[in-house]
Amino acid sequence: MQSLEKNLIVALRYATAAVHESIEQLPIMLRIMSLSVTRADYCHYLLVLRELYTPLEAALYTAIDRDTQLRLGVRPKLPALLADLNEQAAMNTDEIFSVTTDVMHSTIVIKNINDLVGSLYVLEGATLGGRTIARHLRRVLNNELGSARFLDFHGEQTSAVWKQFAGALDELCAEQRLKPDAVIAGALTTFDDLYQQLARCN
Repeated sequence: MQSLEKNLIVALRYATAAVHESIEQLPIMLRIMSLSVTRADYCHYLLVLRELYTPLEAALYTAIDRDTQLRLGVRPKLPALLADLNEQAAMNTDEIFSVTTDVMHSTIVIKNINDLVGSLYVLEGATLGGRTIARHLRRVLNNELGSARFLDFHGEQTSAVWKQFAGALDELCAEQRLKPDAVIAGALTTFDDLYQQLARCN
């Protein structure tokens, strides 16, 4: 059996499985994956995520150095999300954008690289799930979905980007820049924060 340092991505997956499943069972997530999902639901989903990603990505990409960002293969997703919202707003749906999003302010504090990577794991994993959501919405909403730049952020490169991210985690562990248990703790903290915020959204 390989050590935890060589299986950090697997350890993260197992450690966060329960909270990840809990998030998937929240009303907002069940609605976006339902067969009766509407374009208004999609817009509301994007608005909620905008409130989540704005402070979180600001904290993450202020803390991360350029070399680590390149090694992990990560980049901000908020610009793509905002572009999708602008696209939807241009489709004569002003009433959709009058909805309020009852989201708390993020409590995430990035103290070190372990917290940083733990949070990035959550967002990169969400990008994998986003592609699944995008496929579902394309089937139900067809052209009303628009470009889905955010949900299908990496497109056909999704698998390759994820493999790069996983490989970089192993390298950073081997260099003793990461402490696996601390990374897992950071991921759980981020998942818990997102759960609490998403649970407030009707």
